[in-house]
Amino acid sequence: MIGCNFISELSIFPYYSFGLEQLYGSVDGQHLEMGTPTLKARHSKKHFSRGKGVAAYTLLANHIALQTELIGSHEHESNYLFDICYNNTSNIMPTAITGDMHSINKANFAILHWFGMKLMPRFVSLQNQLKHLCCADDIANYEKFLIKPAGQINRSLIESDQANIDQIIATLGLKEMTQSTLIRKLCALPAQNRTRKAIFELDKLVRSIYTLKYLRDPQIERDVHRSQNRIESYHQLRSYTSQVSGKKQLIGRTDLEAAITNQCGRLIANVVIAYNSIILSLLVDKYKAAGNEKVIAQLQKISPVAWQHIHFLGHYDFKNNRNPIDFNAILARITFD
Repeated sequence: MIGCNFISELSIFPYYSFGLEQLYGSVDGQHLEMGTPTLKARHSKKHFSRGKGVAAYTLLANHIALQTELIGSHEHESNYLFDICYNNTSNIMPTAITGDMHSINKANFAILHWFGMKLMPRFVSLQNQLKHLCCADDIANYEKFLIKPAGQINRSLIESDQANIDQIIATLGLKEMTQSTLIRKLCALPAQNRTRKAIFELDKLVRSIYTLKYLRDPQIERDVHRSQNRIESYHQLRSYTSQVSGKKQLIGRTDLEAAITNQCGRLIANVVIAYNSIILSLLVDKYKAAGNEKVIAQLQKISPVAWQHIHFLGHYDFKNNRNPIDFNAILARITFD
């Protein structure tokens, strides 16, 4: 986490945020083939042809990879969303978590809401989301509305089961149970179980509020889209670094060794992002001192996830500090019109 905290202290970091109200984070899984199949690896004709692989599930914020975990390619990513956010130990704490449609299940809106975070997925089809809109009052009251709710939320059920919900929140908060375990237990309960129904009702409430805001405010849709584009760019960088040795795959004979390889890949990606961020930060400081806001606005649009100028092959000496990088010489060759 030291690398993440280092980047967050650079001058360019605040310029990556979309606004002052909240810090956007994004989650997504990247499917990677295993060189040697492990217990967690699974077949997937779509992603691995005849091979086996896993999914590297990553939490990103302002271009920085904060956390990554390996999950089975057959597992639903939404069951691990809260865990990867809550296990983040860096100083960067995103409050709005964006994702694709795989980030949604029947409880994630409620779970993130309990811990002061917002789930803000990117909807593929807004029309399909209308069937998930629910209201708190009688549906008949919305007959003349342009957008009509598809159901009514049982508020009394949520209120009456508050004690059991508080117990689940405490269990998750103390890390006595993972989110994936909670989802499995909820799904194993009978459909008429009050606690299960209460959590799902609360999830409908939080999801409906977000959906309405998403429909009314185009800026939210743009910010969510931009946030997801960032993790796609990160995946391209991770894909490139994993192919340097010849093939897009993870190495390791066990799940632990594969997890170490995955974390090393995240470290390399963050080193590239840190290097680019240092250069951009020095330029920000330079033009800020000169009062050139036009150039600063241009720098704000430059992504630190770029590697065309970096040579990944060759010999690297990490112990020799006698010849540090001369960033001033690099900056001398960079000009803006």
